[in-house]
Amino acid sequence: MEDIEAFAQRLMSAEGSTREDYLQALEYLDIAVCEALAVGQAQAGRMAAPCVGYGTYLFARMCSHGVAAVRAVPFSRWVQSDHQEWGFNVLACHARALLEGNLYFHYFMQPTNDELDEGRARVTLLQLNDCTSRLKMFNGVDEQRVWYEQQRLELQERLRSIPYFQNLPPAVQSQCLAGKKAWFLDRAQLVELIGMDKAGFDILWDLWSQHSHIHPVSFLRMEPNGRGTGLECDPDRIYLAMAMVVSAGILGDATDKIVEVFPDVAGERKGLDSKFRPGPKRNRRR
Repeated sequence: MEDIEAFAQRLMSAEGSTREDYLQALEYLDIAVCEALAVGQAQAGRMAAPCVGYGTYLFARMCSHGVAAVRAVPFSRWVQSDHQEWGFNVLACHARALLEGNLYFHYFMQPTNDELDEGRARVTLLQLNDCTSRLKMFNGVDEQRVWYEQQRLELQERLRSIPYFQNLPPAVQSQCLAGKKAWFLDRAQLVELIGMDKAGFDILWDLWSQHSHIHPVSFLRMEPNGRGTGLECDPDRIYLAMAMVVSAGILGDATDKIVEVFPDVAGERKGLDSKFRPGPKRNRRR
């Protein structure tokens, strides 16, 4: 099978894609999902540093979106159907989630500065953001609101006591204490962290966001019996193929990182024959 990077470059330079290109992209995604699930299940339940532990939670969410993606696209072996839906919207939201989740996954898997207690700061900030979000959702429920308000105060105080946080610019500290940030890095810094071109990231983010929502780009160029109608057409087929290849690359890189941290699970990566449950019959453990 053609190298995934070479295949992606060929797709990007092409004006359209054939059914064969689409099926090859689907196989790349299928392999990536299978290997990610097998490796993820093999490392589950391990003791790890807190940041790595949260990184494995993020990896699990990425695997979930990977499964949803490979089940949503036409001609997937994961689903039996007498109808194929070719609208790019079936995949856009899951591809976008993987693009975003990949930033946060690598952020938590990065080494921390133990002298400044950076790992504890990362986890505390994450918990504070979660607490603040839940407080907004349950603001009308007195019992929940009182509990989350108390927890928020405790987390803010804990964050203020950590040397890593104390060394941050005052403006960043203010945003963090308000619960507006879940990560100390902004998006540009996170994109740089994973080594991705920011302009390329932004194009994918905007395109996939437009199709995840019902925004103008998702419907202004709909064509009778063509783009955006759910029927097979060149624009949606190439959008689907590119999103599958990028998603496969993201899952593959994340799986590499899990194997780097837990090297004993490397043998679980067996392509389409990787074993996990639940899943297609071919992949179930016996």
